[in-house]
Amino acid sequence: MRQLNSPHSPGWLALVLIGISLTGCTSWWGGSRQGASTSLQTVQDDLQYAQLKTRETRKALDDVKFADEADLPRAYRAFRDEVNFMTGAGEKLVQHADGMHYQGNSYLVEAESSAGECRYPRLSRNARLPRMELGDAFEPIAEQGQAVQRAYRAFEFDIGAIEEHLSRELSEQGVRDMEIFMRKSEVDADNLLYELEAELAAVDRARKAYDESPRGTGAGTP
Repeated sequence: MRQLNSPHSPGWLALVLIGISLTGCTSWWGGSRQGASTSLQTVQDDLQYAQLKTRETRKALDDVKFADEADLPRAYRAFRDEVNFMTGAGEKLVQHADGMHYQGNSYLVEAESSAGECRYPRLSRNARLPRMELGDAFEPIAEQGQAVQRAYRAFEFDIGAIEEHLSRELSEQGVRDMEIFMRKSEVDADNLLYELEAELAAVDRARKAYDESPRGTGAGTP
């Protein structure tokens, strides 16, 4: 009798390839987070997306704050959706901060070999991607990534507490009960935007340093 779950079956291989394509250049084969990588461009894109989501989450919260009883359900649903988007954006910030903290410069790979463009692990000679040689320019990105992570955690706590309370007490009084958290969220949102801008500046400096390096200019390559 043929075994449907045989590792040699075409169906199993298709699932493997799909799984690998969804995880990009992470160390899927090893089953751990060690060896994950991304490009400097991806870090920049994720920082800019987090900026956008921070502003939009803050606006959605303002809409809740000033909504009347009739409009409150709609405003709350929009805010809840933005909280979910912000959480997704924040997970990327944490991933990058942890990746640079624990893996160092090896976390960042050549821009043309970003996570979305990499080859399947162990299925090609390009499985090991060359890291970006950023030199001293790497450290400010890693340090600022930790600052961004701390700022995000504070903002995440604020909006999470507000969303959770309103899910149980969706009323004008429920909104008033969250006034302290709402004021705190404004301060923490400003702080997060400040730290995101600072890391983007560090990324931009690193990109310029890399472009001016022998490897970035292509000098010395065969």
